[in-house]
Amino acid sequence: METRILGPIENYELIDSGNGEKLEKFGNYIISRPDPNAIWNKRMGLVEWQKADAIFHASPSLKINFGSHWENKNIKEPWTFSFENILMRLKLTPFKHTGVFPEQILNWEWFGEIIKKSNSKPNILNLFGYTGGATLYAASKGASITHVDASKPSIAWAIENQKLSGLESASIRWIVDDAKKFVAREIKRGHKYDAIILDPPSFGRDPKGKIFKFEKDVPDLLKLIKQILSPSPIFVLFNSYATGYSSTVIKNMLSEILPTEKIEAGELEIKEKGTERNLPAGIFARYKQ
Repeated sequence: METRILGPIENYELIDSGNGEKLEKFGNYIISRPDPNAIWNKRMGLVEWQKADAIFHASPSLKINFGSHWENKNIKEPWTFSFENILMRLKLTPFKHTGVFPEQILNWEWFGEIIKKSNSKPNILNLFGYTGGATLYAASKGASITHVDASKPSIAWAIENQKLSGLESASIRWIVDDAKKFVAREIKRGHKYDAIILDPPSFGRDPKGKIFKFEKDVPDLLKLIKQILSPSPIFVLFNSYATGYSSTVIKNMLSEILPTEKIEAGELEIKEKGTERNLPAGIFARYKQ
């Protein structure tokens, strides 16, 4: 298993973690929010944690998101996160997120190098693209991107980030659609892609309310994806936050459509500032030609 670790960068750092929470700095703001992986003890005291500009209070109720809320003390929304030439608006969402997953920068850098070394402008499909970080980074390196997400607000947010990053002229198609349905139609249309970015949720809903479940829907989606890959794809990135699964699981899933010997799998981690402690932040399997 490969381990990729994100250290403190200009606009993000993990300050502390423990007791089911993490304390992070995004730009000029510090936020506290839950993290189920952080089951060890915090290093810093309550006084330091209470200095956070916003704190997410998770409801103890078994009902999903019932009573959960942000205590926003000082943050003026939206605020800006940047990495290289990519700028993204951040907001305090009802599901404890901000609009960017910093650990994904490790994957951005990986496929960015592949894109730069390719001999032509690769045609890339980004499924479950969210607010567009991966899409914009790939486009900035010279790729042509089709970005698909079932959430219309997420697409609108991504387009806002495109404008903020000065990438209005980049070759990007923004599509509001269910991932499986879109890929099925691309098969019928005979469209092919040189690379795929796949970042499915563990649970979600399409625009019509149909439930998406990782273990049920992703295997079928991978079978469809195989049919839209070009004869010599330059990369396929399969990222997951599905709880209860290891990177070996998603490597085995990806190896059903691509050669196992060209797939690496592992864990994304975030280094805690001033310590040797890392916070697990996701798993990946990725194929490179």
